[in-house]
Amino acid sequence: MSPSPAADPLQTCSLTWPAQRWNLLLFAACTGMQYLAAPVLYVGITQASLCDHLGADARTSNLPGTLYFAMTAMPAVIAWMSPRVSSLKRNLCLLYGISAVMLATLGVILALPVSTNLKLAMVVLQGGVSGAVMPAAIALLWEVIGRGSDESRRGLALSLAFGLGPLLAVAGSFGQTALLGGDLFGLHFDGLEYPTNFIILFSAGAPVMATAAVLSQFFVITPVEQEQPREPVSAVIGLLIGIALSMAAIGLVQFAAVPIESATDAIEATPPSATSVSPALAKSAGLVCTIGAALAFVHHFRHVFQQRTLLIATIVTILVYAGNVIPSNMNLYSTEALGNLPEKYAGVQNMLRFGFKVVAGVSLGWLLTRTNPRAGIVATSSIFLIAMIWAMLVTGPWYLIAFGIHGAGELVGVYAPNYIVSASRRDELRRNMAFVTMLMVPAAPAGYLYGAIVDGVKQSGWTAFGLSSVSLGFRLSFLVCGLLILSGILLAVAFLPARPKPNVQLS
Repeated sequence: MSPSPAADPLQTCSLTWPAQRWNLLLFAACTGMQYLAAPVLYVGITQASLCDHLGADARTSNLPGTLYFAMTAMPAVIAWMSPRVSSLKRNLCLLYGISAVMLATLGVILALPVSTNLKLAMVVLQGGVSGAVMPAAIALLWEVIGRGSDESRRGLALSLAFGLGPLLAVAGSFGQTALLGGDLFGLHFDGLEYPTNFIILFSAGAPVMATAAVLSQFFVITPVEQEQPREPVSAVIGLLIGIALSMAAIGLVQFAAVPIESATDAIEATPPSATSVSPALAKSAGLVCTIGAALAFVHHFRHVFQQRTLLIATIVTILVYAGNVIPSNMNLYSTEALGNLPEKYAGVQNMLRFGFKVVAGVSLGWLLTRTNPRAGIVATSSIFLIAMIWAMLVTGPWYLIAFGIHGAGELVGVYAPNYIVSASRRDELRRNMAFVTMLMVPAAPAGYLYGAIVDGVKQSGWTAFGLSSVSLGFRLSFLVCGLLILSGILLAVAFLPARPKPNVQLS
């Protein structure tokens, strides 16, 4: 439970203005490092391109992005394991450091003469590690700035972090294009040869994250009079079980997706004692684990579902967040839409993604000051939907604009949590925001679904409207994503109050 409003240490700060300004600048600098490394930290496009280059199918190429979002439950676990304010800077350093080590390790593995399967496994692992540590680092950054500055003075940090920050992501994407090759607004880059291009790209993220780890040690944080004790395991047992089951579900579903021919060969080459799990059984077990994980998470955060507005906002957010895991398919579709390898367009796609985000960030902020919290969700969700419509209907160079529109829509990750904050009581705010960090977990399987649609249509040989089976599969995946987003928009407009009031209980 959070302290009462009068005693809430996050509302006032005893630090001097120079110390607060220092914290604000460090917040912007750490956020800027995250943006600079965005081509490899925003798991999806780049990892899908690398998996495709390694010969993976669409399901496996979507796996790094799927695992990234599945691991976003970890911030709640980390917050439980280390609740002390005195550990904030240490934890930030560890999280950024783990990210740096993971990126460097992947670069080394790509450079070594090891098997393709090991390289694919490391790409998937990097997605999972990023999903575990980066959302946790962002959450801790917000707590640091909440404790280290007055609310009225945070405009400086927000302007620098989310105004200039995406420009650093654009710069990072420019470097990505130079390494991987491709055309960028009239400029042609030949790029470097594989695997040198991907080795440099992932390895370059390591010193950037190491810089963030060093910067995080210079925050000025006022010690608290009494540290919050760690809750007993019984208080988070639902959370821990849910994470374990969700990981098991991903592994089982991936095993079940092995082509029948490969599974048959593996069974024939394996002793009978080691073949007790068939793909069909694994698929059923994966479904059971998914349901179990959902029930465990619902039990842990049951206080949220007892409030009507929070319940509806949660469903809306999950439906719309399904759009966050479509970029892998959008990138893989580049071969059909643009006539070249997906990796040749990864840089320009990320550049458009973050360039549009800069403009949208200013416009949506202005919109929020003149409307209401629900308008923010509806506006960003509608932009997401437009991106899917664009991807379904447009080919050639103009197809790339879909990535820019999608990037602007990703700001739903700001405005959906903002609505939930507005609908939360002050004494429930901390728990509710931990819950918000997990809302990508139930949306994560959508990424695997999109890949399965492409592979399924391709294997069945379906064609329609003059499209090849591959093109049809990708466009159907965009259609399914758009329908999920549209469902969230309609639910928000019909049932969410424009200005939510906390504690509206279910009858």
